[in-house]
Amino acid sequence: MAKASNFIYANTELLDRIADLLQGYPKEAARVMNRVLLRAADTVRIETGRQIPKVYGVPQKEIKSALDSKQRKVILVTGMEGEGSVSVAVVGRPLTLPRFRHTPLTPPKSTKSGHRRVFRVKAMISRESGMKSVGPVHGLDGKNKPVFLMPSKRSDGSDSYLFAYRVGTRKGKKEKLKVIRTLSIPQMVVNERVGPVIVEKVNKTIFTRLTHELDMSFGNLGTNILGG
Repeated sequence: MAKASNFIYANTELLDRIADLLQGYPKEAARVMNRVLLRAADTVRIETGRQIPKVYGVPQKEIKSALDSKQRKVILVTGMEGEGSVSVAVVGRPLTLPRFRHTPLTPPKSTKSGHRRVFRVKAMISRESGMKSVGPVHGLDGKNKPVFLMPSKRSDGSDSYLFAYRVGTRKGKKEKLKVIRTLSIPQMVVNERVGPVIVEKVNKTIFTRLTHELDMSFGNLGTNILGG
């Protein structure tokens, strides 16, 4: 099992061995392999949600939500390492800051005089580093720009907030805004304390599922080959 970039590579040696044994049964072999690989992809998706929050300050529900979106997903890729190879890839753009543990959760209320209260944005990207201040950000005009909560809408129509800053250039009468983004799920997956754990889980899934599928299709073939 190997890991590189944002790819989790399947145990191709074991899969190739089984494919050779089932050359005379192409339909059964295809069905067995497809089920095994789909289960491997499911394992990557599940373990990504479990393992990343142990190292980074993003809750499991946020990882699950991100992987359910159109911008981020777990996919099967063939031929990445050569003819017949299969891998599981985690793809997607960087996460916005509110997916991580952060403060404040909503914009502080204005003072009685109508002035906005000054607040400091903090977020936990790495659990080891804890909550860290975010901003100010150096704008294109050479000035430090404070980070603030910007109202947004979720895909379900509910209210939410994004952290943003004014970049120092104007669009009409208003300064342009830029939303702060952080790490992507693929970047977090390859962390040395995340990736190897996922790889180990996928290895175990492939072995267990392959045994089960071979036993279901060919009697005790899986137990006899893989167990012996």
